[in-house]
Amino acid sequence: MTRRLTAEQQRFVESAMPVIDASIAAFRKRNANRWQTVRRCDLKGAAQQAVCLAALTYDPAKAGISAYFSVAIQRALMKEVAGRERVDRRMVSAWVVHDRPSNPTHDRMKGRAIKALAFLPPEERRLLEDHLIEGVTLGRLCREQGCHPRTLKKKILRAIEKLREAESHLP
Repeated sequence: MTRRLTAEQQRFVESAMPVIDASIAAFRKRNANRWQTVRRCDLKGAAQQAVCLAALTYDPAKAGISAYFSVAIQRALMKEVAGRERVDRRMVSAWVVHDRPSNPTHDRMKGRAIKALAFLPPEERRLLEDHLIEGVTLGRLCREQGCHPRTLKKKILRAIEKLREAESHLP
């Protein structure tokens, strides 16, 4: 059953929207040790849904908008992350069961690639390690480095080309 917000509740939601980004930033800072789980969650969507649900019960006489909605957002974010962690714990056992035996050719190629990484400049090596090995998204890398996604993609492609060239010169 869906419930529509009244005009007053919609105004509460609109005035609480600026609180979302600040609440998400505070949540990420407080839960820095859970960053791997947090980055796989839709925090913005969970926060927006929490604001809409909190608008149904909000009473301006009892609390201010930022205090009331930020608490609702924090609880929703914690619930979202805890749910993701439960799913991840269940999946670990499935990953262990389906673990493939190692392939000698693959292991040899992987070893050569790691040796070739040593020949790259530190900036390019970090970029490839972050993106290809650790799985950091282009968007996040762009925000960290303060550059455009196309520029970063070109840097990655150039680094991969240098890596291939370095690997071809290995004994």
